[in-house]
Amino acid sequence: MTYRVGIEIPTVEVRFEHLNINAEVRGANRGVPTFFNFYIDAIEGLLNKLHILKSRKRHLTILKDVGGIIKPGRMTLLLGPPSSGKTTLLLALAGKLDPRLEVRSSGKVTYNGRGTSEFVPQRTAAYVGQHDLHIAEMTVRETLAFSARCRGVGSQYGNARIPSERKIYLS
Repeated sequence: MTYRVGIEIPTVEVRFEHLNINAEVRGANRGVPTFFNFYIDAIEGLLNKLHILKSRKRHLTILKDVGGIIKPGRMTLLLGPPSSGKTTLLLALAGKLDPRLEVRSSGKVTYNGRGTSEFVPQRTAAYVGQHDLHIAEMTVRETLAFSARCRGVGSQYGNARIPSERKIYLS
């Protein structure tokens, strides 16, 4: 797929099979990051390491045996109720999953048939969170360029560079 600026956009097929993501979480009243909870968590963590106090964290399954294919050049719609794991799935596919989350070895994500050890998903995928902050005085082009520079996307990932005097036509 080549646009009028002469840049070849990479096409990546993403397959995920038997994807399981789990987390260790605290109770609802201890999840809020306050000074009190921070100190209680630190003391509790120390007592857990000394085997004086049993951990109060509980096991939470975020994704269980999820699979699918995302084809290049197609729009994919991901629907689900709140807290169903949509954001966690997208973060896992973009390679930006929190390292504290446990991804079971039975789950597998491949990009064009290659695993994460051979392929760096951050070079071809970008995840923009639900609350994307931007400067209102900037144009769309300036906002995207600024965001790309802040996220580390640039000439180090390839020789593709968009000249400022050309217009980008996306369909």
